Amino acid sequence: MERRLSTGCPSLDEVLGGGFRFGEISLIYGEASTGKTILALSCCLEYLKRDMKGKAFYIDADHEVSTRRIIQMTGGDSGFLTRLIVMRPNSFREQTEIVERLLTIIPERPTPVVVDSITGLYRLRAGDPEETFQASKELNRQLGFLSEAARGNGAAVLLTGQVHGIPGTGGSQVELVAERLLRYWSDMILRLENTQTSGVRQAVLEKPLDRGRICRFAIGSAGLTGVDLD
Repeated sequence: MERRLSTGCPSLDEVLGGGFRFGEISLIYGEASTGKTILALSCCLEYLKRDMKGKAFYIDADHEVSTRRIIQMTGGDSGFLTRLIVMRPNSFREQTEIVERLLTIIPERPTPVVVDSITGLYRLRAGDPEETFQASKELNRQLGFLSEAARGNGAAVLLTGQVHGIPGTGGSQVELVAERLLRYWSDMILRLENTQTSGVRQAVLEKPLDRGRICRFAIGSAGLTGVDLD
């Protein structure tokens, strides 16, 4: 039976066909406050609950993950902190160095590897017109190393992606930052959206072929819970 990385939310796992796949790159993207970080963190913690000897690797490029939040999501159990390896780059160059080093530190067994977000520090560098080409080249290099971590080491690589307004739409329409590269390298793509109900988000599976599958979930202190579609 194919092993999957559970989100901890049964209805979301169902949309994903059982969870995110090991041996592949999965992309979670959406606007700010749609639950990208909580979902990625929930996947890591769910894995650590089920595999008491396992480790999860989390590149917190946006510096959004706190010890307090982790303990809150684990019901006060701080024991997970020693097995959740959190790395925090301060520049896009540092992010590249960490990604390249991953292949030497992750085990050759199914392991979660998160980059949250893959494009936050990239945006800062690519914002300089003279650096855009080099930044894109470096991002492509990072994605190549992450692909090797997935396919060579069997990791479930989760990327979170930011969005920006499409020029000429006045911000009414958004698209992925570095969309071409991220869609090329990602085997599975999940879009998160806000809804009109406070605290409830919507997840839409865009890739693979069974794209368009939808579920809703709520974000609470302990993580994610499914919400019935209207």
